[in-house]
Amino acid sequence: MSTFFHSRLAPFSSTQQSNILSFALTHLTKGSTQPSYAEYLSLNKALQTGDTEMEKIITWMMKNPKLHREYFETALFKGVDQLPHTIPELEVFFQHIQQIPNWLDHTKIEHALQFTHRLGINNGFILRDLSLMAGYLYPGFNQPLMMTGALNKQAGTRLAETTKWWIDITEPNGLNRFNAGFTSTIYVRFIHALVRHQLQKGKSWDNTTWGTPINQFDLAMTNLAFSSVVLLGIRALGIFPSKQESEDFLHFWRYVGWLMGIDEKWLIEKESDGWKLLYWMQFVHPKSDASSAALGASLSKEPFERQYKYLRPIQQKLAYRQHLELTQFFIGKKRMHKLGLKPQSAAWFAYYLLARNLVLYTGAKHMPSLKQRLQEKGREIQKLGLALYQSKAKQLASMHQ
Repeated sequence: MSTFFHSRLAPFSSTQQSNILSFALTHLTKGSTQPSYAEYLSLNKALQTGDTEMEKIITWMMKNPKLHREYFETALFKGVDQLPHTIPELEVFFQHIQQIPNWLDHTKIEHALQFTHRLGINNGFILRDLSLMAGYLYPGFNQPLMMTGALNKQAGTRLAETTKWWIDITEPNGLNRFNAGFTSTIYVRFIHALVRHQLQKGKSWDNTTWGTPINQFDLAMTNLAFSSVVLLGIRALGIFPSKQESEDFLHFWRYVGWLMGIDEKWLIEKESDGWKLLYWMQFVHPKSDASSAALGASLSKEPFERQYKYLRPIQQKLAYRQHLELTQFFIGKKRMHKLGLKPQSAAWFAYYLLARNLVLYTGAKHMPSLKQRLQEKGREIQKLGLALYQSKAKQLASMHQ
């Protein structure tokens, strides 16, 4: 029986070609960067696989969409014991996600949150101007956004939704069962499955090319955008985490990915594994297309939606330029063009952050009081970021009941 390969996936022979990057990564990871044939088949399978556990819930829900969705939300936000009667599908699902993985280390989670808070505004800059912008270069990620009409939603609204979720999960104890980080993660997982169901049911989705919508590989790469890519980005901006800080940070995102329904085989434990998967991304996405430029241009104009309290037009223009400079610093002028963005004369704002961070974060390694201040003030700044979308943030409240 022959194996079906999606056209978005490059031929196996193409994945075996060596270049400077593959040579460097092989040296750094002390292992082969190119996928073996077994890994290649696993990659192909991941493109065809969604979220089996949540899709069982969607199948059950579609038997009575309005009522069953109410039952699901009751179970999520209040517990299955608050349901009017026993519902086996919900009992099984919530028993699964409430069972803590045997590898979870709560001390690492706590330390990861402290590290995340110390990163302050740098984390947000990297997620927006590197992770999100660079992700738009890969059309496989963009298709669900284009097909569901999410592009027509203001970029500020999309960013507010993601920021609200990120704030919730990075609160102390945010991933405890009934806290907002846990419930919002499972709710996002539910929405992913709902979108997957609707796109597959429709006639417009090209399964032959793109595989299953919001599939396992794309979910895993999105998780890496919040974890491995952030660790790469902060180093570029002058922050050099210890080995333990990096391991704790990846551990936190491993658990978030597990809650999000990502198979454990795609959840990394060490940075070198993340680098390898990021390298594989080039084999799973066609070249940048019109969707890349549309989404990139839309996000670039997001600062003009911000509700600054003082000197709003001036601050909006300044933020617009600063974000473009950061994006250029991270991905270069050639990729800026692919995203429909105007290259800047120089990445001055990135150089400022680099100098500032070198002084502050190097000093914090020798001054506990400075380290504590970075953690406290950093978290304040992270929360202030959501306040820029005041009206949109209020609209998100129903998602977290």
